[in-house]
Amino acid sequence: MLVALLLQVVVGMADALWLDVPKTGNAWAESAPLMLLNAHLLLGTAITLLALWMLVDAIRSHAGVWIISTVVGLLGVVVALGGGSAFLSTNGDPGSSFMMAIGCVVAIAAFIAPVVKR
Repeated sequence: MLVALLLQVVVGMADALWLDVPKTGNAWAESAPLMLLNAHLLLGTAITLLALWMLVDAIRSHAGVWIISTVVGLLGVVVALGGGSAFLSTNGDPGSSFMMAIGCVVAIAAFIAPVVKR
């Protein structure tokens, strides 16, 4: 999970540098290069599914620390997902970009906390 989140940060930085989001129109379809945006979206979807799977696994194994960690991590992922959706819906609003970053930081901190605690 941590590798996927860190890779998402790198892809997000590449988006910030090279993705051209139109100021008007449909940012979902008209952003360029579209392959870079699709990579970011695909990785975000995979991270969301992985976070859900980790939560189900933690609940099944009754691992208290991991349950709390994965709930917080999943919330961070959902915040980042909401920020990304808002970013494209508002044609590149900087506040939405910040929301993505905060969600990612929360998710990274949540998923690393049980590992560091040991």
